[in-house]
Amino acid sequence: MATKKLRILSTNLQSVVLPANIQRGLGTIDALKLKPEVVLSEKNRKSCIDRFKLYKAMKKLEGDVSQAAVLIPFCIHRGELGLLYTLRSSKLNSNRGQVSFPGGMHDKTDRDLEETALRETWEELKIPKEKVDVWTRGNFIRGKRMNIMPVLGYIGEVDPGKLEINPDEVEEAFVVPLNTLCEPSLCRFTQFRDSYTLPTYLGGKHRIWGLTAAITHIAMSALLPEVYKHKPIYLKPVNLLKEKTSTSSTILTDQSH
Repeated sequence: MATKKLRILSTNLQSVVLPANIQRGLGTIDALKLKPEVVLSEKNRKSCIDRFKLYKAMKKLEGDVSQAAVLIPFCIHRGELGLLYTLRSSKLNSNRGQVSFPGGMHDKTDRDLEETALRETWEELKIPKEKVDVWTRGNFIRGKRMNIMPVLGYIGEVDPGKLEINPDEVEEAFVVPLNTLCEPSLCRFTQFRDSYTLPTYLGGKHRIWGLTAAITHIAMSALLPEVYKHKPIYLKPVNLLKEKTSTSSTILTDQSH
């Protein structure tokens, strides 16, 4: 009898490990499809832009709500393509110590949300906008109190250890290779109690989850549709029996199968 274990990490989410028989494996990843000359080709760029614009997340917030933008910076680090992330400073009032993309709130001096993403990237990492080859902008993604515009851009070769980070906003910068983000054994998902699921990525320096993981999923699906096959699955919490209780977490077991 198969057993599915759900580990509750807080009052509002579950980190779920799928049984091996329903994990979607890629087999041996075709290294040729991950080479910079393939991913950065004009053909892939055009198709990536089309796919990125088609993706629609949860319905955006309506009315007079704040707007923000993030840059999804993909780059070459140590000879391979990856995504550049930041770890938010512990000095910040919100989401401190969490993995994010460079970005922030729209300012009235910004021409548009693309400029917001580029300005914030400069303020956080001192990457000038002239170095960013913006591929495209996506549809709004719904945050807790704002609508967020993702901007996809290539920033060339990067050594995250040599970036001039703003310590008031960023604790550190790091790159996760695209092949790591494609690896099935390092892809999980976080299932929230209000009935939606977001991807979770392991294998990098820090766990990537929440809204940043959702944006990562959009970018990877657009950049590498033939290689990236991670599909978050929603599991209905039916017939859950309490197995063990502690002050920090609860292990629940579904023995209905």
